[in-house]
Amino acid sequence: MSFDTKDIRNVTLLGHSGCGKTTFAECMLFEAGAISRRGSVEEGNTQSDFTNIERERGNSLFSSLMHVQWKDSKINILDTPGFDDFVAEVISSLKVADTGVMMLNAKSGVEVGTELIWDYVDQFETPTIFVINQVDNEKADFDATLEQAKNRFGNKIIPVQYPLNPGTDFNTIVDALRMTMYVFSPEGGRPEKQPIPDSEIERAQEMHNALVEAA
Repeated sequence: MSFDTKDIRNVTLLGHSGCGKTTFAECMLFEAGAISRRGSVEEGNTQSDFTNIERERGNSLFSSLMHVQWKDSKINILDTPGFDDFVAEVISSLKVADTGVMMLNAKSGVEVGTELIWDYVDQFETPTIFVINQVDNEKADFDATLEQAKNRFGNKIIPVQYPLNPGTDFNTIVDALRMTMYVFSPEGGRPEKQPIPDSEIERAQEMHNALVEAA
């Protein structure tokens, strides 16, 4: 299938090593129907870590290109390595990217690799979204990670969604843009939409207002 240039987007995944970029890419491919089964870094069968040395080490060493079709658009996905030894791979990916997706580990927060890569994001003036990942870890601290990101990268960072119950029982996301709540079942699949509980309305509304003001 061919696409007009206006319908093609180049997205590069960025972040410190081990923050979940490759797994995130795998989920994007699966959700868009590009693959029928999600691979894992541990099993050495992800789409982006395709060289033997990457699969043996369990880390990305090279940038890899994948793509998905989402609605009427083609999204090219560049998964980049997080080790600073391979920062040239990040730079070359940023040069062709329309958008950056900076992954942050909810357990570790802003890391050394995050700051190094951000300097290049800033240099190339790449529009960037932040994804706070691994919120199902028992030591996950979403709020602390968000605060670290704001302190380091500026208060223009405004949450669109936040986890209601981070940690090992995580299964619920509050969407401040759509003002709704999503609850995921243990079996996976599409989440169930529910009203935001009264205890969270004020927080969600504050985020919603901030998004409207920033638009």
